[in-house]
Amino acid sequence: MKRSLIAPFRLDPDLNGSDPADLLELCRTEGFAGLIDLLEEGVIVLDAEDRIVELNKAAEASTGIQRAIARGVLVETVTPKSRIDLKPLLANATVGQRSLSLRSRQDHGEIRATLHAWPGEGGGPAPRLVLLHAPGVGMPIARPRPATGLRSTAPVEGLPLYQSRLEPLIELGVRAFRARRRILLLGETGVGKTTLVMQMHRQVTGTDRPFVHVNCSSISETLFEAEMFGYERGAFTGALASGKLGFIEAANGGTLFLDEIGDMPRSQQAKLLKFLEDGCIQPVGGVRQKAIDVFVVCATNHDLAVEVSKGLFREDLYYRIAMIPLMVPPLREHREDLPGLIDTLIANLNLTRKPKLKLSAECRRLMIAHDYPGNMRELLGVIARIDLLADEVAEAANLPSVMLPGRPTPIGAQGLLDRFLPTAGGPGALAGSATSPETDAGSGNDAADQSLKSRVKAYERQIIEAALKSYPSKRQAAKALGIDISSLIRKLQE
Repeated sequence: MKRSLIAPFRLDPDLNGSDPADLLELCRTEGFAGLIDLLEEGVIVLDAEDRIVELNKAAEASTGIQRAIARGVLVETVTPKSRIDLKPLLANATVGQRSLSLRSRQDHGEIRATLHAWPGEGGGPAPRLVLLHAPGVGMPIARPRPATGLRSTAPVEGLPLYQSRLEPLIELGVRAFRARRRILLLGETGVGKTTLVMQMHRQVTGTDRPFVHVNCSSISETLFEAEMFGYERGAFTGALASGKLGFIEAANGGTLFLDEIGDMPRSQQAKLLKFLEDGCIQPVGGVRQKAIDVFVVCATNHDLAVEVSKGLFREDLYYRIAMIPLMVPPLREHREDLPGLIDTLIANLNLTRKPKLKLSAECRRLMIAHDYPGNMRELLGVIARIDLLADEVAEAANLPSVMLPGRPTPIGAQGLLDRFLPTAGGPGALAGSATSPETDAGSGNDAADQSLKSRVKAYERQIIEAALKSYPSKRQAAKALGIDISSLIRKLQE
């Protein structure tokens, strides 16, 4: 093969100096297929019409598609039969070099890829060359450097969350991303809403655009404006001399993920609404507005429609963020996915574990039968527990007690309320049931020595502590108890 044919395709980030037609001619050259078969990385060449021109043996092994069948076929046609979701290749035709993450259907993980796109005539689509990197090989995923004063905003690794039941939801989310329609992810805590958003972000924008994750429940009301919009030098006492970028500006050009938006104080919702309407922010202490190009995705475990009817969430903000509402189902509604999901998590664990971990038949049965009220987060915690406690074979005894047969029913906040407070159908129920565990354990004289006020305070303390264990944040616990957050904090300090 002539060296002059290969020389222009050194895969430089700037490909404007080479003719894309030469790439297609190179693919038809005798010996080219044998040459690329020597590479460890998978190679796929696409023409301007998204048809597969050539692929090597490594790409055959990665995708599970034979070369003779794939040649001349549209990518969209072969994707359903491929082990890798190749659709992101159709949405990233930007000229130059880009890093991508392609979802693997076989091991529920991700394949790192590099896309090289040549400029077409009139700025239209042109031939592309795709490199599928072997595990541990290839370009690292580019991540934006956090601005000064901002914490790291995206986890390094995603959860192995891919399941067949989530594929339609991901595809709809990707379509909404491309059309710039705001997404509101709904679902219980721990179902993996953050991971789903990151998956959509990577498929549409690649891995070189910023992804900023903001937990709205963790930002205090007094600091909300400074954290979200940033501030200028000398804006207030204690401000950094150089000022500080807000979360919104840090996500400029990428994705801003507002998690737990249902916990955002109502007093701050109007400020967010203004940004969503005009796309401009004004840092604290600043006099000029800044235009920000960012795609906003929100998530919550609250029923925001109910919150709107109660006046706890602004109706106009709700309709701004809920253009495309997506409900993420809990694990218990799809038990058929649990065996494969557990096997995947154990296989990922065994990649670095010695000796390899195995599940006994009883341990596996109990794990599949459990309801997982904490969803994926709870399942990952169970896997971490048996990894620590088991040597080579995980037994039922290594599981949390709540998963074992005949386990005691844990008393949550509502259980304590039912135990200590009178019900509508039971006059005097308080007198019959208001006995704390501490009083039961002690003598009758000790109970008689306690004043009514101290006993009520002890019961109140137990109810508050149970609520804090049952809800992920103090704000949510206070809401469940019917008190404001300041009252809850004051009672904890007493």
